[in-house]
Amino acid sequence: MKKKKKLKGMTLVEIVVSIAVFAAISLILVMVGSAVNAQQRSANRVNRKVAVQGPLAEAQNDANALLLNDEYEIYVAKKDSPSSGVTVKGKLYSTEEFVIDEDGNKVSSPDAEKANLKFIEIQKPNPGDSPVPPAAAPESGT
Repeated sequence: MKKKKKLKGMTLVEIVVSIAVFAAISLILVMVGSAVNAQQRSANRVNRKVAVQGPLAEAQNDANALLLNDEYEIYVAKKDSPSSGVTVKGKLYSTEEFVIDEDGNKVSSPDAEKANLKFIEIQKPNPGDSPVPPAAAPESGT
């Protein structure tokens, strides 16, 4: 009588079970990865907001901002219809360092760094105020 050789290998059931285990592990990893990406996007959004609004909020403290012009005007219009714009009035401030001169006025510090942030404080109109009339279109020229 001949002896049968025993074949070595995996059965079909073992292969199916191992595929199911790998699928479950990969599903968990994908879910964790998407949760991490969502948190990362949220953190980046907050960081961008803080980077943009933080200096403005800090500068809007009157003690830390230098008033450059209290009657600043900006003409705002759409690119395709410049004649339908409006003039917005406000106060121009700067975040540059300042010193107080002998008259008690805030003036730019001569030792200050060149990089600073300028912002405009605009008063919101009251509901009963008349709308701001359109300003003349800016002159084109050199």
